[in-house]
Amino acid sequence: MPLNPSAVMCVLKAMNLKLTIDGQEVEFSPGSTVLEAADAAGVYIPRMCHHADLTEVGAVVWAESVYQGDTRITGEEIGVRAEEKAHCNLCMVEVAGQHEPVRACTTQVADGMTVRSDTKEVISRRRQALGKLLADHPHACLTCAQKEGCSRTDCSANVPVDERCCVLLGRCELEKVSAFIGIPADAPKYVPGQRTRLTDDPLFDRDFGLCIGCLRCVRICQKLNGDGVLGAVWKDERSWIGTLAAAGLKESQCRFCGACVEVCPTGALLDKDGVPAVRRDAPLPCAGSCPAGIDVSGYVRCIAEGKDSEALDVIRSRVPFPAILGYICFHPCEDSCRRAELDQPVAICDLKRYVADAADETGTDSAAARPATGKKVAIVGSGPAGLSAAYYLSLQGHKVSLFDRESRPGGMLRYGIPDYRLPADVLDREIGVLEKLGVEFHMNFDLAAEGGLEGLRSREYDAVLVAVGTSASVMLSIEKSEVEGIHPGLEFLKSANMTPRPRIDGRVVVIGGGNVAIDAAMTAMRLGAVSVEMVCLESRDEMPAHKWEIAQAEEEGVVIHHSWGPKRFTSDKGRVSGVELRRCTRVFDDQHRFAPQYNEDESTDVYADMVIVTIGQQVEPETLPDIKGLSRGAANTLVVDEKCRTGVAGVFAAGDVIRGPSSVVDAIADGRKAADAIDRYLGGGGFVEAEPTPIRSVVRGADVAYEQFQRTRHEPETADAMERKAGFDLIRRTLSAEAARSEAGRCLQCYLRQMITPVTLPPELWQPLTEDSVKAAPESEGVIRLLNAEGKVIRIAGTANLRQSLLETLENPGEAVRFGWEEDPMYTKRESELIQQHLQEHGEMPGGGSDDDLDDLF
Repeated sequence: MPLNPSAVMCVLKAMNLKLTIDGQEVEFSPGSTVLEAADAAGVYIPRMCHHADLTEVGAVVWAESVYQGDTRITGEEIGVRAEEKAHCNLCMVEVAGQHEPVRACTTQVADGMTVRSDTKEVISRRRQALGKLLADHPHACLTCAQKEGCSRTDCSANVPVDERCCVLLGRCELEKVSAFIGIPADAPKYVPGQRTRLTDDPLFDRDFGLCIGCLRCVRICQKLNGDGVLGAVWKDERSWIGTLAAAGLKESQCRFCGACVEVCPTGALLDKDGVPAVRRDAPLPCAGSCPAGIDVSGYVRCIAEGKDSEALDVIRSRVPFPAILGYICFHPCEDSCRRAELDQPVAICDLKRYVADAADETGTDSAAARPATGKKVAIVGSGPAGLSAAYYLSLQGHKVSLFDRESRPGGMLRYGIPDYRLPADVLDREIGVLEKLGVEFHMNFDLAAEGGLEGLRSREYDAVLVAVGTSASVMLSIEKSEVEGIHPGLEFLKSANMTPRPRIDGRVVVIGGGNVAIDAAMTAMRLGAVSVEMVCLESRDEMPAHKWEIAQAEEEGVVIHHSWGPKRFTSDKGRVSGVELRRCTRVFDDQHRFAPQYNEDESTDVYADMVIVTIGQQVEPETLPDIKGLSRGAANTLVVDEKCRTGVAGVFAAGDVIRGPSSVVDAIADGRKAADAIDRYLGGGGFVEAEPTPIRSVVRGADVAYEQFQRTRHEPETADAMERKAGFDLIRRTLSAEAARSEAGRCLQCYLRQMITPVTLPPELWQPLTEDSVKAAPESEGVIRLLNAEGKVIRIAGTANLRQSLLETLENPGEAVRFGWEEDPMYTKRESELIQQHLQEHGEMPGGGSDDDLDDLF
């Protein structure tokens, strides 16, 4: 009867298989290599070609040719496996019963096997292999005693620039492995040749002179892209890496995921300076620039795979209103999108809007609340911060009551943003989620008349959140500013959002250069203005309004006068008739503080039947009566600590009331942060740990046509400028499902780099100068090195007793904060015997004298 392979494997796994490495007994799983078993046991064995996520290097098939820029390199062995030639041979070990050292990365373990990784023969073999690797790689800096903290620019050893190490010095994998193995004294001197450096590609720079031929980049590329973009050839007794097609990376159909850079052990592949970087220990650039910390790549990947519901879950874990943000967010995430270095950023915001609208069509609901806690929270202000806090506190099971002076909830979302950007039905749909969660709305609420915050606290609320916005416009204090026809910007926008809408005629001038100014100008157009002109202090590049909003306004006929400031209003029969302007020569001082300067000799006039002032916003003082313990900041804001707490127990604040005028996504993020703090204040554990983990798949490039990947950004259909300004219909439509899938497919999948298993590095050579670390040093001869806080070597000394010398240093460390040591016999055997004899004759124990005393003996 044939054996079942699965059953056999189960039996093997149940077996207690063991081997011994350097005297340490180690358990292992069937099918493991010696290297894998050693890693699992915490025994470090050096390696360079090996990587946990990659196939064995010998399986690489040599290509016919590769390109390094315009240079074609033709191989000597074509279409055959690399086999022995590709191995770095740094992982050599001795196995009992074997006549020669073997590679730990390819040797399968066996029960009872005995392995030594520290014999003289093993060390010698590794150093020989390392010397071969370094023959074609700059390594003078690796043997320099002053390399720690070195800038690489001022070399005390006068090493030629071409022979110095690259910018990774101090954090280079090859450097760390070399330090562990020890660079052989007879290592060949690096002779600079013609190094091919390619810096014209987007995102990455390539320096083939720093390549050691480990083939990691080739293997990770082939794993993700089928046949791959990169390949290798064997020529002149070494491997050569390059693209399989001519010219640059884009022409070679590279997907620019960055996986090759992530696995490269040297500076041969590096991210470009000035480009948003991917770091293993930090959010991706897109998520890191999002004020709410949304996992952008997570939901974009879900959309690409048609998992709209999962995408919505990812978004709602950080913001409760995906549709609102999908319609009006200023998307700083797109400013950090690495795809922009190729052509245009992924349309992240449009994708959020798509998935929110798709969820509405399919009836996808929000998360269910936890069981009731019995705690009550009052929130003053139903703008984005208050609504966000209400959502998350309700999910935690708290009873939430929202109070607002307006007749309908939404704050500036409803009364400050025109329908052509955020339709009322979209806002109502998002707020409806709160109603389903049981949030109570108390509208037309006059806080002052109800006793202020003290009045709310007396209603037995366990916590109060102040989330009023900056709903008051800042006005100009110049001549004739009191005449009729001059309107605050926010009040104007609010009136335009009421039913019925007001009608205006004549010429309109808007003063200001921000987003509110743009919306005021475009709204005035829609309400019947004959002409609309904007006047702002800033140059076009300095305008705080978003570029795309400025373009929309100009498409509709708004005229913008840059670098002009109002000097005085003019009037006729008590009503504004125009504005006298003066040339603004500078808006900000050298510290980028607002400090406008003018040329009084250059002036002009603009005529107006109506002026709208949009130069700033502040908290209305009457909306927030003072109570003892509240601290005020600029523009009537409240001062809070890092947990959104005011100086009054149980009273928190969030949104524009603490930061001043800001974006909707900032306010929503503040609301979430405040809700977390309030939940913890009420005895909860917060909700960060409840965030869903999106499923990120590794999409092979071969599975997606390159034509689809390289296509330009999908832009939603936009209404004609002349037609749209006749009403308040949406300017931009929502992406179709097909367009959304395709657009999401443009993502570079930068997250792949964070999914790659970190390399196993040698034990840290530099230890903190503490008693515990020092006591781990041996009582043997050797050399100690001390580092200061800047990472520079401040002392190198030989000693007969490493531990004793370090303990003495610990008593008077000076600037030293870290140390390293190497065991190295200072004296011959006979000299050591004489030292012992001398110390015994003088009644001293070994280690009790100084290094200088020993030197006097010889």
